Amino acid sequence: MTDYDVIIIGAATSGAYFTNRLAKLGYKVKVIEKSSYKTVGNKYDIFHIAREDFKKFNLPEVSADSEAFAFSFTDNHFSSPTNKYIIDTKSDIIGLHMHEYVKLMNDIAVKSGAEIEYNAKFVDFIYENGHINGIRYKNNDGTSEITSEIVIDCSGYTAKPRCSLPQNYGIETFSLTSDDLFYVVLRYAEFENNQINNFWLNFKSWYAPFSFNENEKIIGTGATGSFEKTIIVSEKLDKTLNNKFKVIKTETGFTPYTRPPYSFVADNFIVAGDAACQTKPENGEGVTSSLVMIDIAVKVIDCAFKKKDFSKKSLWDINSEYNHAQGADFSMIRAFLTKIVNNIKDEEIEYCFSKGLIFNSKFLNNEKIGPEDIISTVNELIKGLAKKKISGNTLKSAASGLSVALKLKKHYLDYPENPDGLKKWSEKAEKLWDNVGKVQ
Repeated sequence: MTDYDVIIIGAATSGAYFTNRLAKLGYKVKVIEKSSYKTVGNKYDIFHIAREDFKKFNLPEVSADSEAFAFSFTDNHFSSPTNKYIIDTKSDIIGLHMHEYVKLMNDIAVKSGAEIEYNAKFVDFIYENGHINGIRYKNNDGTSEITSEIVIDCSGYTAKPRCSLPQNYGIETFSLTSDDLFYVVLRYAEFENNQINNFWLNFKSWYAPFSFNENEKIIGTGATGSFEKTIIVSEKLDKTLNNKFKVIKTETGFTPYTRPPYSFVADNFIVAGDAACQTKPENGEGVTSSLVMIDIAVKVIDCAFKKKDFSKKSLWDINSEYNHAQGADFSMIRAFLTKIVNNIKDEEIEYCFSKGLIFNSKFLNNEKIGPEDIISTVNELIKGLAKKKISGNTLKSAASGLSVALKLKKHYLDYPENPDGLKKWSEKAEKLWDNVGKVQ
């Protein structure tokens, strides 16, 4: 007899959502969170959710008078490096205070029966007959042990629980290196003139609101490798745009930008959210992208309890269903973008904007991108080569990116039906990802 049905490590966005879903189904859920209640979910002040996602994921909606609500906006744009070409994007976005919204989600989970313990840090797993049976953690009173049928890691990009697993337990235990992370700098600024909400792929930078005042924007910039590289990019952005502003405050943080583990499940264990590198390939965001997997996982977990079978094989459909729902597409887009972004020059991006190549409304509006779209793009780049607007090196990178992107999508759609096929599948996947490389 275990203490709980499910233990969740981490009570920020993914952990809070997972907890809500399971608690509302009546499962006995225990959450440990290393932060205090007063600081949980304070990674950044502001984050954005599309209005449609509140209904899609049954997220708690907040009114304008809620402490969690910050603002809303409907205008958003993507720009070429010189700002000469600007694409309007479809968006109806709600800006939220992350800390307040995470607290709201956790409060709802507690009302549904979940138990959340703050100031509690994961130490290691408890095993019974070679399988996870619970965790050991530290709180203000010392070290405690609790048991459960399933342990879920929603601990964030450090993924300490996943990385603490035995090497042969069934899930990769890699830690993220500097090349696997976006080092993000957010400058909350007051501009002298009104600024549109905008995004520049070549700078990996954006302007986004943090209030209803059109003069107040977050200047966000990300780069892999180090904060020093991010600052260099920020300076290049400021010099290019030559906008006048005063910085009110600055926030820094990390977001994973690498492929996820080849399996999200092992015996009595699941990994999700940033701990599973489930971020969007086009921008590194991860709040709602992880919810797709969590919705699948809740359904599979419910079936596992009905069968009283919490083995890797019983949880395996989380992997296969996720790859069909999102993972295969994310792999394709990540591979193609990595190859392109690592080699394309600003003037070539400018040309692509002028012709609607790569950076077009379909891609920028997060619409479904199929192999035919990528093939069409490469064909148009060939025409650009003939006009000397695209270099041979960029075309070669695009063609290589196209090839590996299509192979990755097919490979992820052919994900093995059971754990027995994972080793062979992973070996082929690893060769494909080696060809992709890392974002520079």
